[in-house]
Amino acid sequence: MELTLAALCRGIPGLEDGPRADAVVTRVTADSREAGPGVLFVAVHGSSGDGHAFAASALQAGCPAVVVQDRQAVPGAEPGRVLVAGDTRPMPALLARRLAGDPDLTLMTAAVTGTNGKTTTAFLLRALLGAVHGRCGLVGTIEYDDGRERRPAPLTTPGGPVFFELLGRMLRNGCRGVAMEISSHALDQGRTAGLELDVAVMTNLGRDHLDYHGDMARYLAAKARIIELLRPAMAGAPAGAVIINRQDEQLRTVDVSRCRHIGFAADPRQPAHDAELRVVAATLRMDGTHLELDWQGRRLGLDSPLVGRFNVENLTAALAAGLALGCEAEACCAALAAVPQVPGRLERLSLPNGAIAVVDYAHTHDALAAVLGACRELTEGRLLAVFGCGGDRDRGKRPLMGAVVARDADLAWITSDNPRGEEPASICAQIAEGFAAQPEPRARLSRVVVDRRSAIHEALAAALPGDIVIVAGKGHEDYQLVGDRRLDFDDRQVIRDWVREQGA
Repeated sequence: MELTLAALCRGIPGLEDGPRADAVVTRVTADSREAGPGVLFVAVHGSSGDGHAFAASALQAGCPAVVVQDRQAVPGAEPGRVLVAGDTRPMPALLARRLAGDPDLTLMTAAVTGTNGKTTTAFLLRALLGAVHGRCGLVGTIEYDDGRERRPAPLTTPGGPVFFELLGRMLRNGCRGVAMEISSHALDQGRTAGLELDVAVMTNLGRDHLDYHGDMARYLAAKARIIELLRPAMAGAPAGAVIINRQDEQLRTVDVSRCRHIGFAADPRQPAHDAELRVVAATLRMDGTHLELDWQGRRLGLDSPLVGRFNVENLTAALAAGLALGCEAEACCAALAAVPQVPGRLERLSLPNGAIAVVDYAHTHDALAAVLGACRELTEGRLLAVFGCGGDRDRGKRPLMGAVVARDADLAWITSDNPRGEEPASICAQIAEGFAAQPEPRARLSRVVVDRRSAIHEALAAALPGDIVIVAGKGHEDYQLVGDRRLDFDDRQVIRDWVREQGA
């Protein structure tokens, strides 16, 4: 789409009134490398630099105008080509939303945030909305789906211009709804500013991203901002609803009293804390899951090919979201039952001797504990864990991950994840500290094997019939970040290649 600068900026909250250049805008960006004719450049102060340093050069490159916080960043610019905002961080999203035609006002919008479970829950919601309402797009960690084309996702939640352009494309491609993951970074940085949600799901909160947020209180506050995106009530349509995990200690502190909400409780072994949707019984098998649920006094049954207790939480959250959107309970359960295995999320691969390999994205100590616990319930054999921790990220969680594996696995291999700019052996040593700190370790630390392929091979070779080999940390990723290199690497393919080499 294209709009005149005046039409694009009219009524945008936080953008000062003033003269506007008589120009047409075809794109909004906060990346100075994309500056050029028809592009409105927004100068944002980010963690790695300040866009104000490039505002003048953006005008020289042909941008019809720039948006800044400080007019003095572009002294001598023509009147009407410098627009001022009190805070430019939400401006790329707000302006891109307008340019895309406010697509979220037409689409049914469902978003998921939380430390763990976002991707699977978003996949479940895409299937549910698609079955009940028609074609549904997806924005998330694994892929972006605009209703016609699916492509790998570089970010869980892209920047505002890409995000709203993607939603606009979904609408043009015939989508009726969109399921999306919204990360804490995106909420904190305003990447989805202006978005109106029909339903927002909060799955759980555990330690992650403290290298960015600083502490758990700020991390929780960032997640809770998703509530601010709920759609207001309008004639003939209810307000947006938040779906919240009543059994998560951190999320129980979030005030949802002033908005429409449904609480869910997925673990029948724990108090339900007045949840409106409760799992009363769960049957967990290696080939799937059966749930019995109570919804406001009504009994529901749900079968799913997804496995593991943490997927009980994901299924319950998605069902609650469907109910909040007004979908019939039976239709929701049928749609969720048809969702196949989600890539890199407890993805199962058979080994020649009857053991099973499981690839999962778990990269926090809470997620590792959930995966190990889920697998422990599914086998009487041993659990063999291969795992590492990403470089240039929260270092405090490394010994915590080691301690969880020491407590819950039987054999363990510490290896590289995405070391990025750090020395892989140093990361492994910090993880190993968690083994030493575990007072009653169950797992024997087999070895520290920095080369991830070798570590996986060793674990697969050590597996006995009935064992489960858990390869954790990278899930769906088909690359490994080592230094400044992006290497081809897929845990699932490494396992398949090893199986083939065994002659199976």
